Amino acid sequence: MTTSNVIVNAGSFFATDAIEHLAASDLFTEAELSEMFAHLCEHFERHHSHLNDSATAAQVGFFLVNRALHILGYTHSHNEPLGEDVRVEYTLFHGANAFLSHVSGRGTSAFFSGACGIGKLASWASNLDEGAVRENGEAGDPPAYELDELLRVTNLQWAILTNGRIWRLFHRNTSAMLNTFFEVDLLQIIESRDKKLYKIFASAFAAKAISADRAGSAPNKKLLA
Repeated sequence: MTTSNVIVNAGSFFATDAIEHLAASDLFTEAELSEMFAHLCEHFERHHSHLNDSATAAQVGFFLVNRALHILGYTHSHNEPLGEDVRVEYTLFHGANAFLSHVSGRGTSAFFSGACGIGKLASWASNLDEGAVRENGEAGDPPAYELDELLRVTNLQWAILTNGRIWRLFHRNTSAMLNTFFEVDLLQIIESRDKKLYKIFASAFAAKAISADRAGSAPNKKLLA
């Protein structure tokens, strides 16, 4: 399997040599990557019968994405309120300590100040470029539109959109363009058991990759175009 079949650097989200940098990343040791990938593949094997064209976004989360995020180093929180009208489907923290140290700020911007990103789910069969059909039959906005709005409301930099199969990473600098993101076909990686491609996925989507260091810069930020 070639990288081009699995990975799309849409709209030049990352610099042209970013995939090579991700493939050579030292965010995880080879032993850590092997363990992460093995756990993900084992989990998928146990639950893949639930992941089909009828699987809803909630089922995608329950049977795959929640576990995948945990393996990537996230502690995530569901449907967190921000003000009276805003709900954030997934708030992503780099580990339990980051979540626990900000949980007292729930419902306010203080809670999100400890997060490293947000996430949004789609149904297994959904097209991530198309919005869900409304009750009147019209197509809704693509899910990336809502992510862009939420990045600005929460003042966070990174967002993940996935239907379980396809994972997209957005950054606030370009999220308003909707078509600028880093995309990985995780299903193909799992089915092919390609650990080299999984390393690229993990090095881009892991909590470590989007969490700011003491200088305020995340590893992925250095790869942005």
